Amino acid sequence: MRNLVFLAALSGCATPAGQEDPYDWFTPPSAYDVQEPVAFTDENYSFTGETAIADLPVPGDFQLVLAPGDAPAETDCADWVSSSDLPAEIEGIVTLLPRYYYKTGGCAPTPDIDSDEKFYGSYFVQDETAGYFVLGDSKVAHFDMGDRVRLKVRGLKESFDQTMIAVHDVLEVQRGPEPIYFERADGPLGAEHVSRVVRIEGTISTPMSTFGEVYLDADDGTRHKLGIDSELARRGIEPLIGERVRATGPVLLSFSEYTVLILRVGQLEWLDAE
Repeated sequence: MRNLVFLAALSGCATPAGQEDPYDWFTPPSAYDVQEPVAFTDENYSFTGETAIADLPVPGDFQLVLAPGDAPAETDCADWVSSSDLPAEIEGIVTLLPRYYYKTGGCAPTPDIDSDEKFYGSYFVQDETAGYFVLGDSKVAHFDMGDRVRLKVRGLKESFDQTMIAVHDVLEVQRGPEPIYFERADGPLGAEHVSRVVRIEGTISTPMSTFGEVYLDADDGTRHKLGIDSELARRGIEPLIGERVRATGPVLLSFSEYTVLILRVGQLEWLDAE
């Protein structure tokens, strides 16, 4: 009993330890902005691959055109055809980070079948003659904007006036970055701009939607649509109404609207800050 009293007395005399200050042994964090610069140029490329991108066969409405070796022996899909012009080798500069999500229809023998297919690693390539949208199959970007790639094109697809490379092999990647060629858009975007890189500038006129869509009014009165990647939105990259912005990126035709896609911070410049 005397021992218990003695221990209690000792514990009552102890001084409680204060909370340790972590900044005594490491430097506190500091916030900084990720720049993600992208090099651009207004001088066109001077190369094509074995086949120029502009010379790829053009699929008809909602067609999937395949190389004979890739076409199924039998199919219930009337819009699946083969072409002796495929496969074809092209070479181009990657003009969008290969991480764009895109959903398009697949084989639907009957209208009641949900044939949607999802592609998570899509991107664009462009050579001296044209650009092309490429459907990817990976959630990880294996190369970057400004890299040069050589592709074996085995299938081409059309959907609502947007053509795309649906089946391909990556034969070679030359690490860059090389400057990405852009054209200034003076006036409304049209079919001639699809899959090519354009530069637009003006004043943000709408709040950014939950899908990253925002509209920009150019000084000539033309309204343009930007499609900003959800990852950038999570990082707080959001042009606000009234801000003047310069945007550079490839054009996707989606839901009858020409949309300039933005997946890197370096594709946006705030002109008010200049």
